[in-house]
Amino acid sequence: MHQVLRTLLSAACLWGSVALAQTGDTIRIIVPFAAGGPADQIARTIAQPLAAQMGKTVVIDNRGGAGGVIGVGAVVKSPADGNTLLLTTSSLVITAGITPNLPYNPRKDVEPLYLLGEVQTMLVVRPGLGVNTLNELVAKAKGPNKLNYGSTGVGGTMHIGAELFAKAANVAMVHIPYRGAAPALVDLMGGTVDLVNADVPVLRPYIRDGRIKGVVVFDTKRSPQLPEIPTAAEAGMPALQMTNWYGVLVPAGTPPEVKKKLEAALHQVVHQADVAAKLADAGFSNPKDSAGFGARLQADFERWLPWLKEAQIRAD
Repeated sequence: MHQVLRTLLSAACLWGSVALAQTGDTIRIIVPFAAGGPADQIARTIAQPLAAQMGKTVVIDNRGGAGGVIGVGAVVKSPADGNTLLLTTSSLVITAGITPNLPYNPRKDVEPLYLLGEVQTMLVVRPGLGVNTLNELVAKAKGPNKLNYGSTGVGGTMHIGAELFAKAANVAMVHIPYRGAAPALVDLMGGTVDLVNADVPVLRPYIRDGRIKGVVVFDTKRSPQLPEIPTAAEAGMPALQMTNWYGVLVPAGTPPEVKKKLEAALHQVVHQADVAAKLADAGFSNPKDSAGFGARLQADFERWLPWLKEAQIRAD
């Protein structure tokens, strides 16, 4: 399976390199994360259908590093002609709240185009922790031995989700940052890490085979993929609300008629039967147009910037 995945990724990267060499009409989707991650996989899911809709070559340009700052910065510096798109996640907002002296203003230098969907997140623990419910986890966290949690680093959604729990439960935990979600989950299953907060689709297979234990979904509704796991409200801690969105943005100043055409194309892509099925399988829901995406961004900035300041979370 891993060999097949590597082969597919190599082919995708080769296709991208060949397409980049073309000088004709090309749309470049910049993903501010490394190849192979969830955002990159979603970008590759929509690339070919978007190419068909727009009548252009679509390539993926991975610009990982600095919590997404490098990739977003590259988009901001690109011509506002509709040929450079940014596909990113909720990290766009979080990074703005924890990074001093950003080289761009995420509220002014990029504009929302289409929200591909949002994914529920949830808290899971290692089976050996002896925890079955949220109340039991809080009690364990308040015990004599500090719990630890794994994440993809300061400011990542895994970090913020775990800290959201820590603040709501009034407990202190030890943060163990990793270079990605995969090694954090390996250590969770191996017993080195006590708990993790991550996207439901990422955690689902490990919960199903019993290697980790689901505790609570950070949402007001249960997950269709794991309906047996209670919501935060049901578990008695309604403040635990956090979904991770994936959306497409363009450089500020992109002409309205260009944005309208791209938005319409993305709407068609997301509602195309095969793409819709893949997104649903990945746990995606609630796609939104540019207006809806803009409202979501505004709400996220208003919620998370004050929270991050009060929590005193800063990028390394």
